[in-house]
Amino acid sequence: MAQYKVIAGTFHVKGFQPDGDSIRFQANNQANWDFFTWETEADKKSKKKQLRVEAIDALETHYEGYHQPRAFALAALESMLDLLQITSVTYSLGLTQIVAANDGKAGFIASATTDPFGRPVSYVFPKTAPLTDGAVMESSELPVDDSVNFQLAREGLVYPTFYTTTDRVIAEKIRAVVARARLTKRGIWSIDRTADFMLLDIRTLQEDNLIMPKLFRRLVGFYDRYSEFSQLPEYMKKQRDNLVLWDGTKKKSLADLMTFEGRRLRMNTPVEDILFQPK
Repeated sequence: MAQYKVIAGTFHVKGFQPDGDSIRFQANNQANWDFFTWETEADKKSKKKQLRVEAIDALETHYEGYHQPRAFALAALESMLDLLQITSVTYSLGLTQIVAANDGKAGFIASATTDPFGRPVSYVFPKTAPLTDGAVMESSELPVDDSVNFQLAREGLVYPTFYTTTDRVIAEKIRAVVARARLTKRGIWSIDRTADFMLLDIRTLQEDNLIMPKLFRRLVGFYDRYSEFSQLPEYMKKQRDNLVLWDGTKKKSLADLMTFEGRRLRMNTPVEDILFQPK
């Protein structure tokens, strides 16, 4: 069972490009970062660290010049900001950057590790969470229900996205609220098309089809690199995601969970049953 370092600090979005599963965080006590192993000294010393918000994946507001349906993408972002009491937000004209905000609001993160990009892999908490700065807690002790991660999943505003490193105790809690949100068709689950959709052109990805963001990112990469749609199955097989399903079954890529019939794509495995290998 992983151990999580609790760090008090402030959340920042002004001048940055956050979405519903990423935000900047500055620790009140820089010495708390000594808990982690860092890829570089610069990563350790940076003040406002980009977080990787664990166990969820929000729709893309901006990704390599593309975006997913913006209503739900912005709903996740704005719900996260609301939970952290960040107000008076002004976006750039392209809706890709926050140019003004009443941010710097207090809160906590709980993190067990960093990723290769120097991002603390974190559960994010508002200042009202019953946490103590500098504490080290096991996953069973964390008040996960109070986390932004959990609340966005419960409201159906993000997709669950688990890695082989995601703590199973926490993942089980998020899986449970996702199951309820899916059953009641809350939020994204009212129009989620990941299991069965028509991929006509890049516009359908950006405006019409609500799908798992990881699959969206794969398909954007295909459109930018290939000239024939018939090459899609081969491209997807090349991704080598090295997946592990919840029941322990191993798969090489998302392609192994999909069927391709012309421009119709199907994926019957629920998103919450897929564990990705960290990269």
